[in-house]
Amino acid sequence: YVFYKIDKYNEYITIHNIFTPFIKRRNGYANELMEMLFDLAIAQNVTRFKLTSISKSLDFYLSLGFIYWGVNSVGDYYCDMPMPHDGLSGVNAMVLAMTNKELIGRKRELISKKIKDHSQHLNAAQTLIYNDDLLKLKCSYREDLFLEIEQKTPCA
Repeated sequence: YVFYKIDKYNEYITIHNIFTPFIKRRNGYANELMEMLFDLAIAQNVTRFKLTSISKSLDFYLSLGFIYWGVNSVGDYYCDMPMPHDGLSGVNAMVLAMTNKELIGRKRELISKKIKDHSQHLNAAQTLIYNDDLLKLKCSYREDLFLEIEQKTPCA
């Protein structure tokens, strides 16, 4: 199952939830659904995608090359990136080829609102999970780099 929305301006596809029933997992179905979503988004000229990921789903999204700018108000990892021209298979190459500033594009303020200081206000249980996740995420977690860019960018 996949729940998503393409906004009325065809700017974003927001992937709300992707779920494979337990007995059907590890067969590539989630990957196929993601490929179909990206193909659909490209066909509709969508320019960006975003999603949030819970800790348990990070391995899947990391295998696709996704990066995260921080955590949202409930502690989920926030991803917001341009739509790669090559579809889902182009995410890794896009992340490697583009600078963080290019990946952020004109969405600095929007991303900032989603992640603003939330990593500093996690409860004790969330903090334990967050610290373990940082080891897994390595350079795919870019909150510090985002904040560095934000500090260098003048106010509008």
